[in-house]
Amino acid sequence: MAQYVYIKRSKNLRFRLISLMYLIFLILSVIQIPIAWLKVSPVIHTYLKKPHAVYSDSILVILSNKLDQTDSLFKKELGYDEQKDQMPEPNSFTITDRFFMDGTQGKNLFDDLVALRNWAQQLPATDERKAFFTTLFDDDLKNGIGGKEDVKKWLQYRWKHVPAGLARNLLEELNLRYKLLGNKKGITETPSEEPKFTLMTGYSTMRVGDAANLATRGDKLVELFVDRDGVSSMDYEINGNSFNFKPSVAGMYTLKAKGLIKTETMVVQVLPAGFPQKEALPFRVCYTGVTYTQKIPLYDQGARLTCEADPEATIETKTGKLSFNPKKEGWCTIRINTGEGILFLDSVFVKPLPDPIFELKNLPSLSISKSRLEREGKIELQAIHPSFEEGVFEIKSFDVRWVGSNSQVEKINGTQLKTAGKSMAQLQYIIIYNIEVRAGNESRKFEKPIIIQLI
Repeated sequence: MAQYVYIKRSKNLRFRLISLMYLIFLILSVIQIPIAWLKVSPVIHTYLKKPHAVYSDSILVILSNKLDQTDSLFKKELGYDEQKDQMPEPNSFTITDRFFMDGTQGKNLFDDLVALRNWAQQLPATDERKAFFTTLFDDDLKNGIGGKEDVKKWLQYRWKHVPAGLARNLLEELNLRYKLLGNKKGITETPSEEPKFTLMTGYSTMRVGDAANLATRGDKLVELFVDRDGVSSMDYEINGNSFNFKPSVAGMYTLKAKGLIKTETMVVQVLPAGFPQKEALPFRVCYTGVTYTQKIPLYDQGARLTCEADPEATIETKTGKLSFNPKKEGWCTIRINTGEGILFLDSVFVKPLPDPIFELKNLPSLSISKSRLEREGKIELQAIHPSFEEGVFEIKSFDVRWVGSNSQVEKINGTQLKTAGKSMAQLQYIIIYNIEVRAGNESRKFEKPIIIQLI
């Protein structure tokens, strides 16, 4: 049964400790915003929203209500689904910037904090809330709220490039500070039954390679039972009153935690591991003849790899390094099975290898003075493409024609055309053509000439 916790003025230390715990909790989530924090963002929001307050000052009631209205407008802007408790892009900061920095909402919040600051400054020196306001809003006071007001500085500090899910936490955290500041009788938690254990990621689905920390609440962990599709599993490690769940293969897992008071059960769907997501594309694009490598989670030495576009694909069991070289175009499914089940399942789309773009290093205009050419002594040819890193296209050879009073033709191996020792007086053009390129598993020849003018 849930209990009410009353924090009275006489217990000032306890009050401040709870306040500090909330603020530290939030600060840690703001610094660098690591991926792990973004995953627990929904859980944090629920935790921050839980305390309730009975305000003794009308200004705090007004500001708290205005924050609720701002949050409602923000959720609408985000396309928030109330029933599923989800938003389409919780890690995107584009809507946050538009809503708070480009629109009027951020300026309104700034004005509210300035009004709260003025209220706190008018409190008598004997009122502990005067000093407590400075403690709670110290960073805001240093970033545009205190002294010379600077709304631009505060908006940059508080809202610039903040992921949407975390921005909602910041709104709720601001509301929590109002509660801590204005409730002389303290804060209370709503009477609700505390769960016996909580999935700290906040998700009911995971992927192979993910890990979830689960902790018992209000009870002592006596036994833990984990099964996958009805078969007992040992994909967990118990540590006192908590345990770490790290599924090794895909399937439907049932976790049953037995305590002294009662037993709680949780079902988690574990999906196969896949390739890391790319922001610019909804799927991964590969090209015929180009070798790709990717490290994946691998815990079974007997794993079996299947790649539709490359029967010779390999995986290093010690490192989990997957290598494949697609031989045909179209969708390619890559699957890794173990004796227990599916470990990895994903698809790539294989496209034909595009033609390279030829460039002359440090010679974008295709013209060069004879004196500079004599000084540098070489011209270097490059084959590149924006879809690849360097090394996919390898220039094997090319033909060059020296155009002047006595035209000459040479075959050059490699990428460098050396000009040292050449007489520049009669030269007018250098023409590079018949470029032979090794691309993936094949060689190609490109006849189109590159003409360099000598000036």
